Amino acid sequence: MVNNEYKFFIFTIDLLNLYILIYIPLKLNHYFKHPYYLHMKHLITILFLIISGIVFAQSGENLSDAQLEIRKKAHILYNEGVKLIEADDYTNAHLKFDEALFILPEFELPYLERGKIKIKNGQNDLALKDINIAIELNSELAEAYYCMGYIEYLNKNAKSAFSNLNKAIQKGFVTSEAYYYRGLLNFNLEDYNNAMIDFTMAIDKNPDFAYAYHERGSSKRMLNDYQGAINDYNQALKLNPDLVSAYDNMGNCKIKIGDFKGAVDDYSKAIQINPNFYLAYNNRGNAYYLMANFEAAINDFTKVIEIKKDFSEAYNNLGITNVKMQNYITAVKNLSKAIELNPKYAEAFLNRGYAQEFLGKFNEACADWKMAKELGINDAEKYLTECE
Repeated sequence: MVNNEYKFFIFTIDLLNLYILIYIPLKLNHYFKHPYYLHMKHLITILFLIISGIVFAQSGENLSDAQLEIRKKAHILYNEGVKLIEADDYTNAHLKFDEALFILPEFELPYLERGKIKIKNGQNDLALKDINIAIELNSELAEAYYCMGYIEYLNKNAKSAFSNLNKAIQKGFVTSEAYYYRGLLNFNLEDYNNAMIDFTMAIDKNPDFAYAYHERGSSKRMLNDYQGAINDYNQALKLNPDLVSAYDNMGNCKIKIGDFKGAVDDYSKAIQINPNFYLAYNNRGNAYYLMANFEAAINDFTKVIEIKKDFSEAYNNLGITNVKMQNYITAVKNLSKAIELNPKYAEAFLNRGYAQEFLGKFNEACADWKMAKELGINDAEKYLTECE
């Protein structure tokens, strides 16, 4: 067994080496301010602990005490990092987690927190590496599966995202965000009933979650519960008055229940919040069209094209409105532009056929109706009978 004098001698030599390698450069750092030595200053205390543990381990005594001290220091560094995150100091928080892992590489929580910082910084690939290590160290770390699911959702890997979010929830990470993102995946999979359940769970966890109300409203809209959707969109707007898409979607629901004036009011509010929201102009134009206010419809569809010149639907809507106004030549030009932008735009072919017929161009009208039928509009069949 190594005696105490020898242990003290070894410890002294180690400290001297540490002084030469680190402390002297740190003193020089007073003049040169090199970032490497700034970071190394944080590691001096940690290295003291490691050296102390090694020295005492040589005698076979107090090994567990040294390990406990290192573990305790790692947890202190981790908690300091968490507090720095709460203060929005992510750079220094990351350094604290680095230090914790330097002395205790099997500590899973710093990997998770470091991964979350990288997600916030948009470094998703690097975040995945840290989070995978956290899961390897602790397969029951529920939040790590949520982070994996969130990254996969951003990467549009729906299957993997769904699997990881399910694991997170099953293992106990039952936050509003976990249910919300799983709800979005269900919605994208057109599973609107389960999407609605997930958004309801998100709202239960966080009653002030405006986006959860909005998405639940959209799920109800897809299930033809238009009044229920309107109620949810209204609640979303109470929580977030600038949620422009809620006004737009609520307008769409009011179109479905025949409240065209209410729809116009909602689209107008969306436009007031975002004057470049071309979809709201397009939808308001449709509402005006249904109200037979064709001039107002023309103005809105024209505004859409000013904002987004390649939006084929606006040209189609302009075309059919000009047909209603008996501006057949202009209508053909509008509808031809829609087809130019989208050569498989079946409705535009159908509508151009109407305009061509009114101009007496029956061959051209028949060709358009034939194309509309080939592209999937069965209603074109009744017009084709006129071509025989």
